[in-house]
Amino acid sequence: MRIVYSDAHRGHDGAKEMRYDQMIPMFENPGRMDALVTALRAQGHRDFVDARPFELNSILRVHTPGFVAFLEQCWPLWEAEFGASGFATAYTFGMRGMEQQPNESVHSMLSCYTFDVCVPFVKGTWTAIRSAVDVTLTATQEITNGATAAFALCRPPGHHASSDLAGGYCYVNNAAVAAQTLLDQWAKRIAILDVDYHHGNGTQRIFYDRADVLYASLHAKPEQEYPFLLGYARETGVGVGEGFNLNLPLPLGTTVAAYREALAAALVRIRAYAPDVLIVSLGVDTFVGDPVGGFRLETPDFLTIGADIAALGLPTLFAMEGGYAIAALGT
Repeated sequence: MRIVYSDAHRGHDGAKEMRYDQMIPMFENPGRMDALVTALRAQGHRDFVDARPFELNSILRVHTPGFVAFLEQCWPLWEAEFGASGFATAYTFGMRGMEQQPNESVHSMLSCYTFDVCVPFVKGTWTAIRSAVDVTLTATQEITNGATAAFALCRPPGHHASSDLAGGYCYVNNAAVAAQTLLDQWAKRIAILDVDYHHGNGTQRIFYDRADVLYASLHAKPEQEYPFLLGYARETGVGVGEGFNLNLPLPLGTTVAAYREALAAALVRIRAYAPDVLIVSLGVDTFVGDPVGGFRLETPDFLTIGADIAALGLPTLFAMEGGYAIAALGT
């Protein structure tokens, strides 16, 4: 398997997040990549590929120009107002009855373009965002060039980011950018299988009214877990996208037997759809020891799940999403 990686993510570090009643260091940090790269090399993987740079055009096929400009400008604007220490985050959020068009103030931009307090900005955030996209698009090119599988070892993750909203550690939707790039270049149909513990609300929203991308997600029930407002089984798409969105919400405490049952339903749908490429939003925060998870998958279960997915026999691009139990993450 081709493994694509870049060290350029490292500057996105040092901020804090609000975790219910506490302000804590972010679980999404460079240590995640260190654990993964170290373990992959220790297991004998040598097929590492350096990320190549790509233009903004691919991002702009998925995200709005105003949103992308905000991602690039947020830290410089914040630094000009407050200095280089600390981190930028929203004070308010645009909601019903409030003006939701940003003005020149960085505060209004943060209010309009983020939906929670888990997407802080520091000096290296934009560089890391670009790096994550470069990693993903390099892996995408590997698939286009004939690789049967490629792993985009990217951070920050992406599946909570929609066309003009960042949240849940996610700024640009890496999997969605890969899907759109493949469709623009040669593919007719793409399937995205999201196995992260949390629902990929951003990916769903981007493709909800389209039939050229099938989105299937296994995740914790929105009544019990973030993002709370999306991820219900009744959300099946709209317009020409009706029937091309499959949510399989599962209760807290889910173990591998119930998980594989839901996965089997997703794989049946994917096989019937017959995509040219499968993109897996690879969140492993379903692990029993994950600090932000609530499922109970054990380490051997991931090999079983991987074999289930591999049985589709599709060219497969894996894009790293969540997974925060750093001591066990590499394994």
